[in-house]
Amino acid sequence: MQTFPDSPTDPASLRTVPTGDPASNVHERLVIVGGGMAGWGLCDRLVKRNANHFYQITLIGDEPTPAYDRVHLSSYFGGRSEDDLLLADRQWYANHRIELHTGRRISCIDQTKCEVVDSNGVRHPYDRLVLATGSSAFVPPIPGADLAGVFVYRTLQDLQSIRRHVDETGGSTGLVIGGGLLGLEAAKVMIDLGLSATVVERAPGLMPRQLDSKAAKRLRQHVESIGVDVHVTCRTDSITTTDDQRLRIAFSNRDPMVADLVIIAAGVRPNDQLAKDAGLETSVRGGIVVDRHLCTSDPKIHAIGECVRFRDHVFGLVAPCYRMADVLAQHLVGEDASFEGADESAELKLLGVQVATFGRQIGDSRGGVVLNHSDDSGFRAILLEQGRIVGASCVGQWDQLPQVRLATSNHQRMWPTQRTRFVKSGSPWLDDAALSVHHWPDDSVICNCLNVTKGTVGELIKQGCDQPKRIAEACGASTACGSCANLVSELTGAPAESSADQGGRPLMWVSALAFAMLAIWCFGPVIAFAESVQSDRRLIDWWWRDDLARQITGFCLLGALVIGQAFSLRKRIPKFQFGDYRLWRWVHSAIGTLTVVGLIAHTGLRLGTNFNAVLGVTFLSVAMVGALAGLVTAMESRQSGPSALRWKRWRGWFSKLHFFLAWPLPILIAIHVVSFYWFRD
Repeated sequence: MQTFPDSPTDPASLRTVPTGDPASNVHERLVIVGGGMAGWGLCDRLVKRNANHFYQITLIGDEPTPAYDRVHLSSYFGGRSEDDLLLADRQWYANHRIELHTGRRISCIDQTKCEVVDSNGVRHPYDRLVLATGSSAFVPPIPGADLAGVFVYRTLQDLQSIRRHVDETGGSTGLVIGGGLLGLEAAKVMIDLGLSATVVERAPGLMPRQLDSKAAKRLRQHVESIGVDVHVTCRTDSITTTDDQRLRIAFSNRDPMVADLVIIAAGVRPNDQLAKDAGLETSVRGGIVVDRHLCTSDPKIHAIGECVRFRDHVFGLVAPCYRMADVLAQHLVGEDASFEGADESAELKLLGVQVATFGRQIGDSRGGVVLNHSDDSGFRAILLEQGRIVGASCVGQWDQLPQVRLATSNHQRMWPTQRTRFVKSGSPWLDDAALSVHHWPDDSVICNCLNVTKGTVGELIKQGCDQPKRIAEACGASTACGSCANLVSELTGAPAESSADQGGRPLMWVSALAFAMLAIWCFGPVIAFAESVQSDRRLIDWWWRDDLARQITGFCLLGALVIGQAFSLRKRIPKFQFGDYRLWRWVHSAIGTLTVVGLIAHTGLRLGTNFNAVLGVTFLSVAMVGALAGLVTAMESRQSGPSALRWKRWRGWFSKLHFFLAWPLPILIAIHVVSFYWFRD
């Protein structure tokens, strides 16, 4: 039996759905109003969960075409056809049992009968209704905004109308009202059509919602360098027609301009009128109000995408819309999921220049610290709050954007040395340490324990091993110490599982204790012998004067060393690979710390002379490097992305040095034991 929620406001309330022949087990009628990217995203996610076998899905859109890639809409004039832009053709919907209606606008929702009525008068019954009505271009109340030659930039049909107008009039100049993301995209459309382009923006800089004044200035310099005329703090008063049928644009604070084509790109507004007419709760500032289950004030009606207002916020980018589709699809098939907001990062090329914004906008931060770097390649800014990266932006090339995105989403701490490095060089990280695991070379070692490379993991992912568990079963990565589990998760796209508590903390404490004992060796005074046979110190220095006591402590120390070396067998010989690797490693470190204590008991902090001094220095070197390897390993398990490669390399170096220094010990100890008995009185 399969279960589906009866009401998203009550996840525990589930209806039972029979399984078997999909054709005979349609459970509920699911109607999706809105054929854009959010509506298609929900269909796609429902199909991936086989929910199309149990829901009778109907998708109704008001545009004449199925859902298309609105993000890359401007590429329509760069050679891509309408079919190239489609997210899925009509056959895809048919193949997955989805009833598709295009070119139909829903005129009303009859909540009493649970039906929606389209523009053809057809009534579509529903058990569940999803509103994915998107948003519309906002047209300011400018006199003349409805004249011929004035367009908005929002849909594929808008672009087709713009091209048709240019072909018919043969115009050569264009003007864009609005200097945001859409406005700059519209300017690119004009350039692709062979028009000269002018952008006017009422704010003091371009992209005022995303960029601060310095970044906006740098963007303006680039845009103007490719021939686009930019005017800021420019308020449009009216648009009129000249005697030669051109458009005259008047401004309140500068001379009028004349153009053959005007595109208004002044933002968007949520399409919430259908919900308002139905009596659903909407915001006075626009948007259908939903809860964390994306349910409206009617428990049978959901809403996703740009038409939604969640916690008094409207999302205008595609990533949050797809996140809503993920959550709602999970919820519709009975999985526990909730929407808690989404990343609104933007990374795109505008008029040939890379522009990116991640995390919190600089203007939205209170008390944050902004670090800037500017050079010939562009402008970069990082926003810090309480020493952690919470936002970033750039205009121009920045090869480390994947790492910046990761650091921002994780609120990674930025140390003083990194801040200085960023201001001077434009990067918080050293060149080799800044690479995300996705950008590591294929021969980079992911799993030090089993020598598994990134290339090996990549090949397994191509073969269909797309989960960390399957990767572990196939090549063993993350099955030993577990410190590489987060890297494997990152490569597969699965949520990173922190392995910091999987043996890392005990290892850190044991390694720190070893350092403390070694510090006693390096800086502590030698334990003095008694100066008189009547001194109480004779009870202590007996350990270093008496041959039997020296033999007891010596062989105990030797036994601990032998037991500690069993770790090497566990790591390198398959026959011994039983038990939890992290426990073996911790025991090895603990025994290593005990051997330092044993050496103090055996020598009284005396290195001795000649051969004994060589043995003592070698022993202490092995212990010192081993403690460093333990600390680095413990820290590595807490890292991912930008810093993981650096810690992994350090771990490899210290581990190899620890192993190399340990090789002479058996020979030196054997000589020491033989010489003791050879020269014994």
